[in-house]
Amino acid sequence: MLTNFRELDTWFEKEPALLDFKPGPDQWNAHEVLEHISLTNYFLLLIINKATRRALERKKNGHNVVLPGDYFNKFEQIDVIGSKSFGWIRPDHMEPTGMKDMQEIRALLKQQFAQCWYNLSLLQNGEGLLVFTNMSVNNLGKLDIYQYIYFLTKHIERHIRQLQRLQKQFATSMELI
Repeated sequence: MLTNFRELDTWFEKEPALLDFKPGPDQWNAHEVLEHISLTNYFLLLIINKATRRALERKKNGHNVVLPGDYFNKFEQIDVIGSKSFGWIRPDHMEPTGMKDMQEIRALLKQQFAQCWYNLSLLQNGEGLLVFTNMSVNNLGKLDIYQYIYFLTKHIERHIRQLQRLQKQFATSMELI
């Protein structure tokens, strides 16, 4: 999580021509990719924050934390999110407009990192296993809070690779000029 958020932050220091570069008419530029990440994080964190409150309440009420035998299989399924495309149409509210100020996006990403870290700090004793929430992406099904945060980081990782491809395409286009 730390590595991915740090990598994202480096993109706010890139030259404006790179940030605005679109390899094709229906493709996103780096600015839009960063905005999309912040939008997706926002909606994932709404779920994570609510689930964290519920998990802490359940722990307080005496629920026991039990690690299912197949627990780590779900993380392997989530790994796909960071590695390749899959058939899933993102909702309109996660589509970037390209109109959001870059410094506002940067501030949001920093706040979102802090929120992820805070949730994890509250769930140090396995409480994140006490609440499961359905994830429709790639038919993942029920995820606990730790898996939701892992999903968020894998989503970022996926788009970091997209940003790196954009940077290479931009460099190639500059060589042709």
